[in-house]
Amino acid sequence: MIIKKDYFTLSSHNARRKCRKKPCNDDRNKYMTQSVQISQILDSCSGLADQGGVLEGVAGKPFFFTSSSLPYFFATVSYKVLATILIVLAAAVLVTGCGKKEDAKEEKHSAVEEKKEAGHEGEHEGEHEGEEPGVVTLSPEKQKSAGIEVRQVALEDAAVPLSATAVIEMNMDRSAKISPRVPGKAVRIIASQGDRVKKGQALAYLDSVELDQTWADYIKAQGKVELVRKNLQREETLFEKKVAPEKDVLKAKQELGEAEADLNLAKERFRLLGVNVSQFGSAKGNGNHPLIPVTTPVGGVVLEKTITQGEMVNSDRTLFTVADLSTLWVVIDIYEKDISRLRLGTGVKVSVTAFPEKTFKGKISYISDVVDEKTRTEKARVTIDNSSGLLKPGMFATVLTEATSGGTERLIAVPEETVIIDGSKRYVFIQTAPDKFKMREIEAGRTLGGRMEVISGLKERDTVAVKGAFILKSELKKGEIVDEHGHGK
Repeated sequence: MIIKKDYFTLSSHNARRKCRKKPCNDDRNKYMTQSVQISQILDSCSGLADQGGVLEGVAGKPFFFTSSSLPYFFATVSYKVLATILIVLAAAVLVTGCGKKEDAKEEKHSAVEEKKEAGHEGEHEGEHEGEEPGVVTLSPEKQKSAGIEVRQVALEDAAVPLSATAVIEMNMDRSAKISPRVPGKAVRIIASQGDRVKKGQALAYLDSVELDQTWADYIKAQGKVELVRKNLQREETLFEKKVAPEKDVLKAKQELGEAEADLNLAKERFRLLGVNVSQFGSAKGNGNHPLIPVTTPVGGVVLEKTITQGEMVNSDRTLFTVADLSTLWVVIDIYEKDISRLRLGTGVKVSVTAFPEKTFKGKISYISDVVDEKTRTEKARVTIDNSSGLLKPGMFATVLTEATSGGTERLIAVPEETVIIDGSKRYVFIQTAPDKFKMREIEAGRTLGGRMEVISGLKERDTVAVKGAFILKSELKKGEIVDEHGHGK
C-alpha cells in the first residue's frame, strides 16, 4: 500500500512553523518530537495496510491518500483497512491537541515567570532610587570610634589680612647710576650689560684734556713748593747770621704755605677724577699716557650701558647703571581706607605670577606720609631678600599682610581640615540626621590662619563635620564601587 502523507506532512510542517515563532529552544524541541511521533504512526499505518493486502487505485495505479480522494477511498477499501486508518487519524489528532495544550500551559508559565522577574527588578530599582546620592550613613558609635566631630556653623569675627597690589623695584640704597667725572672720549670699555662687577671696579676708561690740565697744574704746584721751601731755608740762614731781617723769613714761610695749598688742590683734583697721583706720575715717567677710569661705587649687576667705543661723553650723562639685586623693594599701593591697618614691621607675604607656588616673606620698612591725590593711595615699602635671584625689578606682585586688630570682619569660616579638595572644587560634609552626612559643595575664600573662609554653600546653624571628613569621604567611595545588586563592580 502506498500512501501519500500530505495531511500528516502538513501537520508536521505546521508544528515546525509554529515552533519557529517561539523564541524558546525547549518549545522547538517539543514540536520536533511531535513531528517524529506522527511519522512513526504513519509507518505503523503502512505496516497494517500491507498485512491486509495491497491497495491499488483505478487501472492498477497506486492510490494516493489525499483530502480530495477521501470519498473514493472510503468506497473502495475494506472495512479492516478503513478501521486501521481511522485509528491512525485519531491518534494524530490526539497528539496534536495534547501539544497545543502543553504549549498554552508553557506560555502561561513563562508569562508568570517574566512578571515575577520584572517585579523583582522593579523592587531593586525602587530601592536605589530611594537612596540620595552623596549621603553617608554611619551610626553614632562608629562616628565616635572614627573620631568624627561635628559643630554648628556660626558667624564669627575674624582678623582678615590685607591684600594689595605692588611693584618690585631696585633697592635704591644699593644701586648707582654712574657718570664720568670729566668730559672725555671713551677709548676703552670693559663692562657690558649683565656683567657682575665688584665695588671699585673700572667699567671704562676715558681720555680727557682736563686730566692733562690737572697734571700740569700739579707739576707747577709741586715745583713752586720746592722753590719756596728752598727760599725759606735761605732766608732762615741769613736771619741767623743777622744779615736779613725777620720779616723776610716770615714772608718766605707764607709763600711756602700758599705753594703747598696749591699742591694739595692739584692732588684733590686727581682724587676727584679717580686717578691715583702716584700711579699717574709713574705712568708719565714711563712714557705712557694715563687715562681716567670710570669705576662703580657698588657691587652688583650692570643693568644698563649707554656708552660705545670712541664716543665723546659729558659729566651729566649716565654711562652705566649698577645694582645689587640681593635685596629688593616691594612698593605697595594702600588705599586710604586701609591705612590704619598698616604698621611698621608688619610681616607680609609676597607672591608673583611667575612663581605661583612660592611665597617671599618680608617686613614693612617704610610707610609714606602723604596720599597721592589722583589715586587716593599711600605708598608702603617692603625690603625683601632676593638671594635666590628669582625676583626681578619691574614685576607685579600681590602682597598679603598679617592680620591686625584693625581688620576684623564677620564671616563664616571652618577649619582647613574640614574642607575636601577635589580638583578645583571644595566640599564639606553636613550632618542631616544623627547617622547621616551629606557631601555639599562650597565656595572657599581666604585662608585665615588655619581656617578657611566660606563664601557660599554654608549658612548659620548648619552642622558640619569638622573632624573626620576624609573618613566620611572614604565611606562614600566604598558605596560608589558597589553596583545596584550589591555586588562589587
